[in-house]
Amino acid sequence: MVRDVLHDLRYAARMLLKNPGFTAIAVLTLALGIGANSAIFSVANAVIIQPLPFHEPSRLVTVLETKASQNLDWLFVTGNNFIQWQRRADSFEHIAALQGCGYRLAQEGEPQLVQGNCVSASFFPMLGVQPIIGRVWSPEEDQVGRDRVTLISHDFWQTKFGGDKEVVGKTIWRTIDRQPFTIIGVLPPDFKFARDDIQVWTPLALEPGSPRQLGHLLMVYARLKPGVSIDQAQASMTGLATQLEREFPATNTGWGVTVDPLQRFYSDLGNTRTTLLVLLGAVGLLLLIACANIANLLLARASARQREIAVRVAIGATRGRLIRQFLTESVLLGLLGGAGGFILAWVSFGPLLSLTPTIPSFRPHALGIDSQVFLFSMGVSLFASVLFGLTPALRVSKREISEHLREAGRGTKGTVRNRLTRNALVVSEIALAIVLLVGTGLLVKSLHNLKNDRLGFNSADVLTMGMCCLNNARYPTQKEVNTFYKQLFDRLQTLPDVEAVAITTGLPQRQFDGAGSVIQVRSLPPSEPGHETVADPRLVGPDYFHTMGIPLARGRGFTVQDDDEHLAVAVINESMARRYFPDQDPIGQQFQMVNLQPAGRWFTIVGLAKDSRDRGLGRETRSTFYLSYLQTTIRGGALLVRTKPGTQPPVAGVRDAVRSLNQDVTLNDAKTLDAIIGESLSPERFSATLLTLFAVLAICLASVGVYGVVAYTVVQRTHEIGVRMALGAQRRDIMTLVLGQGIRLALAGVALGLIGALASTRLLSTLLFGVSPYDPLTLIAVPFALTLVALLACYIPARRATKVDPLVALRYE
Repeated sequence: MVRDVLHDLRYAARMLLKNPGFTAIAVLTLALGIGANSAIFSVANAVIIQPLPFHEPSRLVTVLETKASQNLDWLFVTGNNFIQWQRRADSFEHIAALQGCGYRLAQEGEPQLVQGNCVSASFFPMLGVQPIIGRVWSPEEDQVGRDRVTLISHDFWQTKFGGDKEVVGKTIWRTIDRQPFTIIGVLPPDFKFARDDIQVWTPLALEPGSPRQLGHLLMVYARLKPGVSIDQAQASMTGLATQLEREFPATNTGWGVTVDPLQRFYSDLGNTRTTLLVLLGAVGLLLLIACANIANLLLARASARQREIAVRVAIGATRGRLIRQFLTESVLLGLLGGAGGFILAWVSFGPLLSLTPTIPSFRPHALGIDSQVFLFSMGVSLFASVLFGLTPALRVSKREISEHLREAGRGTKGTVRNRLTRNALVVSEIALAIVLLVGTGLLVKSLHNLKNDRLGFNSADVLTMGMCCLNNARYPTQKEVNTFYKQLFDRLQTLPDVEAVAITTGLPQRQFDGAGSVIQVRSLPPSEPGHETVADPRLVGPDYFHTMGIPLARGRGFTVQDDDEHLAVAVINESMARRYFPDQDPIGQQFQMVNLQPAGRWFTIVGLAKDSRDRGLGRETRSTFYLSYLQTTIRGGALLVRTKPGTQPPVAGVRDAVRSLNQDVTLNDAKTLDAIIGESLSPERFSATLLTLFAVLAICLASVGVYGVVAYTVVQRTHEIGVRMALGAQRRDIMTLVLGQGIRLALAGVALGLIGALASTRLLSTLLFGVSPYDPLTLIAVPFALTLVALLACYIPARRATKVDPLVALRYE
């Protein structure tokens, strides 16, 4: 048996070398399909397939709050509820909370802002992570006043401390209060949690009873107890939520809890999981089209090998022997295509990575081409080789010796069954291409709609820079904070080409914005717990509306006089006016933020702003109110500097102005507002670009398939065409005959493809903006375009058929 297999391999290799044109086309076609599959698999493998690199990852879950009345399927957790969960939740072995924190590293020149996380003491034990140097903090150190310890990432240890083994005991500082934190350990090099830029980890140190614990600020994670399922944990936490609602109705009425697998939660953020599954489906369709194309080539080649097959059958070759020989050739072809596909994926991975949006992952450098991708490529190539090789192998092997001998005597004309099989393969190619093209058309149209979504503000010529932070010691009260901001705005206004300056807590990015803030409108009756009056807050500096180019419908914006010594004022948007003041003038109305300290402060509405996409492109405009920075103690934010059209952003000038006032304040992420908005479209641009590429390949493969079948049919029917022309058929009759065959195949494929597209496009609904999954224009334009392509593919063999010489054709065989 081994000898026979080796003989088959040698013979298959000789046959492929003997037909270099066929081999090159087949390997290239397969390499394109497998390369696309391997490249997308490399991303999907890191995000949704590989288990998390922690101890028993299947037991790790997220535990977050929900609010049905606001259609929030998840929200950050309040500190008070987390404390109660720690005490009462009985489904978890560990439960831990996380909150983003900022730190600074003292160095020569401008201090460096360091991204960090504050986590509770059970966080690292929950994950099963131990530092390579030092230790983790104890529960006693996770308390206010005893929490001045920190762990640092391996990368931070290498780059900022030179891998110093005596790093334990050194100090970094927290930005907001300049408190020192002593390094007690270094985390392993393979540790990463969702983000790439987290360098510092410190205790969370919640303070029970503090007003700060009312805010929904914490991500909560847990490890299930052995034997406890997700459903059991969900039922237990739902019961606990009901209990807390009875005990704390003012803060917990209407709030629920959701328990989800940790990996599934992060892969669902930003529709990442759906996008990758759609792309995997698309490359799967592309591979099927490639396999259908190669199967057609093999069928045609098998017809040309009838004499060889007839001889094999005549001297005793069994059906199993013929199938093995044909499958050996297919497998060898598939392995060559798989190797080529892996190389193609490896070469194209760099450009692919540049298109990939930010995806949460839990391994450093998780996205890459590795041994798993190679094994996947080889596995797909074996699957594909069997898929495209089985049809011709079975078709040839099940015929009797008399059929082989009779077919061998007829040259390459082939049987009706073979012709039907080839036609069916082409129809399937066109149908699969239609499904892929319709999905691509919908996503491209959705991206176009997002790009042209009405912003409601002018994003051109606006520089943004993150600024952090005014510390409590130097700026203890609102008065000192306001003095800094006013001096900063004055200095920035004097920079060349600067037209306006402002600051804000929220840029128009497409990110999770939470549930909004509970407010009480003076003219409305108090809302009941669970059905609160809610609006989104935006804290902005004077001249914000001018800087952003947001028109005011009525009233005025903020000025430097709107500070803590004057009347507390607010500006609201049109959506909030329509919702809470539908039949009255909102100017002069008052509202208060229920949870704002000090309690009881009423804000008077002085302006009505036009609606704008404060939450980013494609996001609904919600009820929004704007408050003055000078009336709320905010110690950092995003600077906004509008310049004259066509001028360079004054990054250096802004840095100098800030440093002239306070050298401890850090600036980071200098970008234009246009760039930020463009980056927010990266998920849609990623999927639309790749699907467009795959769609182009599908069109090429489908058109080649149509061309190949029609051209092969013309060769088979040369004798018939000669007879027709000898009997008086005109060139246009022959053209119509050949084109008619191709059009019939195309129309059959289009009909099947539309059925498949209508069944599958609903899966894209969460990825679309401003376009229906059953968009009629796309469902009409795509079949028309592909039919036209098929017609063009038929034209060359049809034109060749019209040039057949009847005398030559009659002597053809």
